[in-house]
Amino acid sequence: MSVRHVMLALLDHTPAYGYQLHGLMESTLGDPWAINIGQIYSTLSRLEREGLVRRRRKAEAETGDRTVYEITGEGQTELAQWLREPLSREYRLRDTIYAKLVLSNLSGSVSPEEVLQAQRRQLLSEMHELTRMRSDADPQSELLWILLLESAIMHLEADLRWLDMCEARLEDLDAIPPPRYKGRPRGRPPKAESTAKRS
Repeated sequence: MSVRHVMLALLDHTPAYGYQLHGLMESTLGDPWAINIGQIYSTLSRLEREGLVRRRRKAEAETGDRTVYEITGEGQTELAQWLREPLSREYRLRDTIYAKLVLSNLSGSVSPEEVLQAQRRQLLSEMHELTRMRSDADPQSELLWILLLESAIMHLEADLRWLDMCEARLEDLDAIPPPRYKGRPRGRPPKAESTAKRS
């Protein structure tokens, strides 16, 4: 996710200075999206140069005048465009678990069964932790956090079902012929002969 668009959305909610944005980001999206304060200020500078945010002085009872950032009309236009833009989910066709399964079947030093069992233990451990976090969350004040946890749990459930499917078909792997190197011709390709009649 783009940090710039997160900050534009937060500034569309309320004008804020850097440390406020840092705290708002953590309280809104949670620890997984926490970034350092330096990145907040460098992103603010970039957004200001691009005309997407501007500074203004804000009087505060306890701290006196303070410079805060607010979103501009151009910033709101970019934010709206980003929010409306659909995302393409990554389907993990370059998946490491899949690669381990294929290579364990090829090498023979570790069985595909061991690979699947180790991965299942890992996923069940993650499932246990996420389920605990969901149980600890307050449905009244942390509904958005619960929805994110539910998404993660559902993805884990899908991964576990895929492992079950792989395990059920392990015997079929023996029938798959090993890969063979397909050599490529070296050197330059031969020149195509001209079909034009020579005089």
